[in-house]
Amino acid sequence: MNIEIDENQHPDSIWTWKSADRTKKTSLWIPYFQGLERLPKGKSDRYTITFNGGSVTFHLKQIDFLMFYGATGDLPIKFLDKLAFYKIPLLIHRRNMPRPYVFFPEPGPAEKDLLSQQILVRENMIRRCYVARTLIRERIRNMESVINVSATSYKKLSACRDLQQIRSIESTITQRYWNAYYQSLDISDLTRREKGHPVNAALDAGSFFLFGILLRWLLFHKFSPYHAYLHEPTSYPSLCYDLMEPYRVFIEQAVHEAYLEVGEEKLDRLTGVSLGKLKLALSKVVYVPASRQSIARKNLLHGVVLALRGYLLGEMRRIVIPVEGEKKGGRPPKLSYRIPGGR
Repeated sequence: MNIEIDENQHPDSIWTWKSADRTKKTSLWIPYFQGLERLPKGKSDRYTITFNGGSVTFHLKQIDFLMFYGATGDLPIKFLDKLAFYKIPLLIHRRNMPRPYVFFPEPGPAEKDLLSQQILVRENMIRRCYVARTLIRERIRNMESVINVSATSYKKLSACRDLQQIRSIESTITQRYWNAYYQSLDISDLTRREKGHPVNAALDAGSFFLFGILLRWLLFHKFSPYHAYLHEPTSYPSLCYDLMEPYRVFIEQAVHEAYLEVGEEKLDRLTGVSLGKLKLALSKVVYVPASRQSIARKNLLHGVVLALRGYLLGEMRRIVIPVEGEKKGGRPPKLSYRIPGGR
């Protein structure tokens, strides 16, 4: 029985993700939930969910994970009982909600234990450093739009087998980057850690915006957002900030453009204008050479979660972080994932 999506559905409004195993089940994200109806009433486990933009009809045996984002309305207890019967986790999330509601039935013996793999790799310093190096390498590559980074720096990073060494290399390059970034805005006396300046406030707001998107996808794919590889504490969702590293450039470019646009006389508008430019940049269609897909840039944030998931579960021997680029020949890397929403 196929999942049916209303013809009025906007392609960006609903997400599905096919399971990698043979169950052929689908993870389903419903944005702005409005209502639930059982079809036919009382005689099956087939439901229609309506939301802002359309509707989706499915049988619960097709679903392995369900997420409501920006939800309003009522959920019957009987529906939650059915989710428990089919062992379907339910997550309810809204923007600016650091701790979403999670209904998590007891897992079955055949399910892949992503959380255990996530922690085991974190405790293995060789593999942990590999994950951290991979993320920081992409972060540094993006800095080359502002500063020059020598081949020697990349070689030193590749040789690192210690987190402190990785952080030290990243810190040295990042300091040069921020000096050049602020100088390009003619505010060379500012540092990134300085609080209160409108530019830093706009950068922080952009970071929190991407944080919410990454948190959503990490929870959707059953990660613990508290167990990271680069950022140390487990007292906050640090994995979001790990996976943000390759994409911070989107925030920084948006703030740079907004600052030049609003000028020093209207800095009270900087955060709003910056977020508007960030959203516009994330909606732009880009090409991803690794998966040979054209996607909305925002879907890279979903792709990096899938890349880490594939590596942790042993579906890929290395992490292939999705980044935009030009079409080129040659054999692409073997990926365990396709970025949803691509073509």
